[in-house]
Amino acid sequence: MDPKCQDKRSLHYAGEDRVYLLVKNRYTNEWEFPITKLYIGQSFFRAKYNLFTNLTENKWRIKFFGSSPLLHTLREFTPIEKEDKLNTDLKGVRTYWFGAHHWRGIPEMVISDTQDNQDSDYIDWSWVPKRQLNEYFSKEYYDVFIDVCKTR
Repeated sequence: MDPKCQDKRSLHYAGEDRVYLLVKNRYTNEWEFPITKLYIGQSFFRAKYNLFTNLTENKWRIKFFGSSPLLHTLREFTPIEKEDKLNTDLKGVRTYWFGAHHWRGIPEMVISDTQDNQDSDYIDWSWVPKRQLNEYFSKEYYDVFIDVCKTR
């Protein structure tokens, strides 16, 4: 780890602390933890694996903290989500949060900086220590996650 690294896209940033991968949502322009849809009949493991593979093209590996989620949240659909035909007869979104450690490989993300590339739901990413999460999240989002995040 390089203690002088100022590149927030580098895993070396804030090397004295545990860092969290945050992504900037293309549609809301807000920072969040990476999320994906879980389809009927799909396991948590498969959903987590697919999300990670899509973000990284499987160029590096992580190890999840077991099979149970650390936290889950409930929210109503946004107006845009309500218009999606796949959400007809559904009431909202339940999000399960899983933690993971970097295991091996050089962390490379497949996220475009430009609005032109529509392959990803995200336009930016950052490795952020717990002490800086409040700089990225809204107060409501921060309050939900801060207690399950660890400093080291």
